[in-house]
Amino acid sequence: MRPRRLGNCQSRKFPRPATHEIMTGRMLLYLTAGCLLTCLAHGTQPAIKVILSEKGLQYVKEMGAEWLLQNLGSASPPDVHGKLSLSLGTVYYSIMGMAVTYCEFAEPSVEFYEDVTGFKAVISGLYIQVKGAWSASYGIFEDGGAFELVIRDLEVDLLLGLGMDADGQPSFRCAACGASVGSAGLNLIDASWIIEQFIDEELIRSTIEEKICPMITERLDELEYRLAALGATFQVNHLLAVDLPLTSYPVVNSSCLSLSLKGMFHRPDSPVDPPFEPQPFSLDGQPGYMLSLGLSEYTTNSASHAYFVSGSLQLLITDSMIPPSSPLHLNTNSFGPFVPKLPKMFPDMEMQLQVFALEAPEFMFGSGVVRMDVHGAIKAFVVRPDGTFIFLFRLNLESTFSGKFRMANEKLTGAIALENLYLTLDSSEVGEVQTDALKIAIKFGIKLSGLPRLNAKLAKGIDLPTMQHAHLTNLVLEVEEGFISVLSDAEIKLREAKVGTPWMV
Repeated sequence: MRPRRLGNCQSRKFPRPATHEIMTGRMLLYLTAGCLLTCLAHGTQPAIKVILSEKGLQYVKEMGAEWLLQNLGSASPPDVHGKLSLSLGTVYYSIMGMAVTYCEFAEPSVEFYEDVTGFKAVISGLYIQVKGAWSASYGIFEDGGAFELVIRDLEVDLLLGLGMDADGQPSFRCAACGASVGSAGLNLIDASWIIEQFIDEELIRSTIEEKICPMITERLDELEYRLAALGATFQVNHLLAVDLPLTSYPVVNSSCLSLSLKGMFHRPDSPVDPPFEPQPFSLDGQPGYMLSLGLSEYTTNSASHAYFVSGSLQLLITDSMIPPSSPLHLNTNSFGPFVPKLPKMFPDMEMQLQVFALEAPEFMFGSGVVRMDVHGAIKAFVVRPDGTFIFLFRLNLESTFSGKFRMANEKLTGAIALENLYLTLDSSEVGEVQTDALKIAIKFGIKLSGLPRLNAKLAKGIDLPTMQHAHLTNLVLEVEEGFISVLSDAEIKLREAKVGTPWMV
């Protein structure tokens, strides 16, 4: 086999520098290394970690090979116009309406490659048939017709390096690329003998070889540009956005690829960090699953903080929201046993409760359980006949909820329980408030109405975010100390390639 031609990403040899240049270079290297170590020591801890296993890489390879086969078979290479300068003159030519009529190749090889922090990919035995139309002119001679091009034993060896730019966006580089073409045969149907004299199949073969690696480098640049255009911040809703830049360079070993992401939620109009820092955690990849995902307490607590500062963690409770079977309703007579003066001061009047958070609810992960601490307040009002309100009293509330969850069929299921609740009186315009008795009533109401409704929804399952052509399968959720791990396989459904797809786009 001929030696593979190397693309532009091959390293080049440069003249040996002088001794003083070497010493200066070493000093710069040491200073740079020291700065990098300092930056890493004080860098941002990731709140989300993602690990792609060997199993996942091989699945991606299979899907990629299938996609490549589909798209090669339906692609439309662009028209080509050019000229050949010869000693006897110039041949002008056009190649038009090209279509791939057949293609096949052996299963490609893809593996993690530590030396370039990326991947090594090999595609071999690629066979392609292309047909189309051509026209050519040489002096007063003009000719044209159909053609058939057959490319045999095309092989590409690629080392793809992964990195990140200054904004935390992933970057790609072609660390090395080699390409070889076994043979290329061109048949110009009904061509005149003059035009046939200019057909040089060796030139065609070598030209194809020379263009493969630059084309790959160009496509990697396009991919990097498109990813950069997407940015690293994604809006979830009108109250919430999430930052997902890389916090460190990708890590590759012989069995997996590991990515570390910032994973911070914030208000879309105010990308300010919350008043707490992400804590380090260790996620171990599971080779039996394609993907491993680690989600730290910081991520959920940053979302909680963003909702809190937006003022959305409050609720107005009216009597229409209380189940008819409840022994306690929002009117002054019903509250008489807890606030003795209330029915006398405001007999048989409607009440409303304003419930709001005093702090952002805090999530804690550990021992298979998710816990949430809530610090809030309850303001009680009487509703006058004219619709205005009279303040009655304010209670401060501290409570802890716990939950156990699992994932299956792209749904989150589980159950939540109330662990404890503390109630204290902050202020009152209606005298004594019997907080101990009211606490028992509130706990009863939560357990009778609030939690059963929520747990009924959890029992049915809450749909997880999905993509149109990709689905997570074999989901396993585990609550670890300080983070949640999710193990998963994936199923990708490729869209049918459309005839006339632009070549290699």
